[in-house]
Amino acid sequence: MLHGYFDLPTFYFFEEGNIWSGSLYTNFNYRIVPKKAKKDSDEKSELRMAVWYGTKCFDMAEELVAQYSEDYSAEGLEACIAHLTKEFEHFKEIRKTLSFD
Repeated sequence: MLHGYFDLPTFYFFEEGNIWSGSLYTNFNYRIVPKKAKKDSDEKSELRMAVWYGTKCFDMAEELVAQYSEDYSAEGLEACIAHLTKEFEHFKEIRKTLSFD
């Protein structure tokens, strides 16, 4: 489903335990990971999002430029999309000053 700049799945995709990652302008990358708490745990379920620049995959990225945790819900996914949009707008402003390996 298209949300501004981002073509992201619905919350149901994350309820099934799937991870979503993508990129824009070649060097803006993001990843959303569902973390579901175990039943007898004090942890809370959440959606974790990371943003990094460059052409490397998440596991090889040297620096994450932003990380967010939101509620494990459709509203939490909407909050992730808002964070992504804000981070991408910032990237568009600074991208010409960055150098990528």
